[in-house]
Amino acid sequence: MLRGTRQAGGSDLSGGLVTLPNFFNLEATQSPNCMNVVFNPGGSVEKRLGSSTMNTTLLSSTAGWGVFDFGAGGNLRWLVVAAGSGIFASSNRGVSFVSIATGNFSVQNYVNFERSKPYLIATMDSLNQVLFWAGSVGTFMSALAVSSAPSARFAVDFQGFLLLMNTNLNKRRIVYADNNLITTDPWNNNFDLPSSFDDEITGTAILNKRLYVFTKYKIFRISYVGGNPDFAYQDVKDWGAVPRTIKKVTLPEVGEVIICLSWDKTVRIFDGTEDEILSGNIEDSGGMADVSLEDVNDNALATAFAETDTNQQTYKLWLAMGTSSQTTHCFVYDPLNSAFYPFDNQIFHGAVMAESGGAAARRELMGVRRTGQVHLINSGNTDAGTAIRDYYQSPIYFGKTPRVASKTQQITLYFSTTSSGNVFFEDRVNFSNTFAPPRAVISFADTAGKLQLVKTIDLPFTINTYQFQLSSSASTADPYRVNRVDYELSDLGIGKA
Repeated sequence: MLRGTRQAGGSDLSGGLVTLPNFFNLEATQSPNCMNVVFNPGGSVEKRLGSSTMNTTLLSSTAGWGVFDFGAGGNLRWLVVAAGSGIFASSNRGVSFVSIATGNFSVQNYVNFERSKPYLIATMDSLNQVLFWAGSVGTFMSALAVSSAPSARFAVDFQGFLLLMNTNLNKRRIVYADNNLITTDPWNNNFDLPSSFDDEITGTAILNKRLYVFTKYKIFRISYVGGNPDFAYQDVKDWGAVPRTIKKVTLPEVGEVIICLSWDKTVRIFDGTEDEILSGNIEDSGGMADVSLEDVNDNALATAFAETDTNQQTYKLWLAMGTSSQTTHCFVYDPLNSAFYPFDNQIFHGAVMAESGGAAARRELMGVRRTGQVHLINSGNTDAGTAIRDYYQSPIYFGKTPRVASKTQQITLYFSTTSSGNVFFEDRVNFSNTFAPPRAVISFADTAGKLQLVKTIDLPFTINTYQFQLSSSASTADPYRVNRVDYELSDLGIGKA
């Protein structure tokens, strides 16, 4: 998969099919523009999955309903996965699992996890009993105060309290207890958020020591005030978020913000006061993209979920496209260059950044599939050691406007010296929808004493627009990296676009 360095004066090709920034310094007097579109997921299959040891089947042909990284006592870390009708935990990040809960789901549905003091809390969309677990080896999850705690879809630990939300009694109700007493509390403290009768709580995020509760139609700011009542709330926005898409990212020169998918199929950021739509460039296909947010199945929005990849500093949003009732694609937002790009064939039900796997293990993005398998997602372009052809399609380049014909001279690509295998270079011109057979096969050798591998390809065209595609099917985890692209052309005058 293409990855690149983030540096001034060079284009960042990190992660895939991305709209590149317009800072290609090609000639002193001329820099080409590019269509502020578009991406194409290409023909990749099971993109960037893990090694064979990570393809552990939890329960044969059963769905994964949720995944969480839980640090327990005694330096134990558990990768916790809900699959089928049970919950499983792995202390070696997916190599092997033990059962910690079975038969707790009368209806198989999404499971949402939260940590409250020493306990892992599991709430369920099917409104089964809330479960808790201390993470001890050989123990099982227990029901949280069977006779008094309500069933709930979401939980959050805030200001010393565990709050259960969207309960079986009221979808806008928040029930809370001191997080030191959650297993014995009568759970009789509660309040309802004011909204329409058909509204319901869909998730939460804590930002700058304040709790933001999202519903289908609104955002509320929750503050701890103490006494009677313990909490105060304020209606701050008249739009809501899709469950499991609410995450936090860090934006350059802004800091930490909330990012989510709203019910109008836009990706928004929210800083606690103001919000902004990020997804304008990917909301419509414009006839040039295979997928866009307009292609998301409205009837399957509830299957969407997201995770912030802290290794790559990106927000990854899984969505169901077309007529699919389950997730098919992953849209990745890179806040460092304000770019979106997609992956296709992403049949996951949940993902989490997991530190499980021992004291020396780094954080890795783990995903659970609809077949009950767990994968290490960012492991390169192989699936269990089998090469996966990956693609990068550039934006559509042109001179001053697509109406101006240009004489193209060369295109130069700068590769990392760690690059290996073969890269196939294809291109197309004048808005053609077909890439010509490979113009060049790029291989890598003679890396000694070099900082970059420079590959230049002649382009004997007189054209209006230009687009190139790179592809590779190397079986190595990280076969090549492109750090910069220079596209050289000269304007000739008005031509046929």
